[in-house]
Amino acid sequence: MHTVSYLLSFYLFLGTNVGALVACVLYKIPKIKAPHLYLLCGLVLTALLVLELIPHALKEYGFISVAFGASLGVLICMGLHDLMEGKSSPTYRPALFLIAAIAVHNIPAGLAIGSTLDNQILSTSFIAAMMIHQIPEGLAIMASLLLSDRRRLSLLVFFLFSVLLSGVFLFFSILGYSLALPIKLNGLIVGIAIGFLLFTAVWEFLFKKHS
Repeated sequence: MHTVSYLLSFYLFLGTNVGALVACVLYKIPKIKAPHLYLLCGLVLTALLVLELIPHALKEYGFISVAFGASLGVLICMGLHDLMEGKSSPTYRPALFLIAAIAVHNIPAGLAIGSTLDNQILSTSFIAAMMIHQIPEGLAIMASLLLSDRRRLSLLVFFLFSVLLSGVFLFFSILGYSLALPIKLNGLIVGIAIGFLLFTAVWEFLFKKHS
């Protein structure tokens, strides 16, 4: 089962870097600007949440655990946002917040996926959605970094952080499989992951970047 965790981590790494490649290609098109990329990320991630992650989570774990976890995830994101708002530069702040948010949300996501790998129906749909949404996340992080003047350094920074994000997911997916979490706690963890993604999609991608 650890082999599956390694493979999933590698696929998430590839998805993140595919998103970065898409951002670099789109950024070369004169009519495509950073706000357009953020809008695209927000719409894709919101669609994944509404059509895939939330329905499967509610069906498997019930409303209360998922809703409470999602609320907790949003509150944690709000705290991270306020913390980073005053301590990071305007140029790198969006990218830093996105990386922090994704890293933290990969903890409950890794635990949730690791603890449900034996459930083929849930794991297939949930893992597929998690892999797909790495593409807009990678796109958004790279789009933020491309706004800086030091673009070569940004490429190196992105690569290092994509390795870090995959590593966080790998560690906690292995831990989640070993822990055999109760279903209510698992629902809470999935809800926290959904809360992180929801906050990032709505606030960082759709609202803040176009206000």
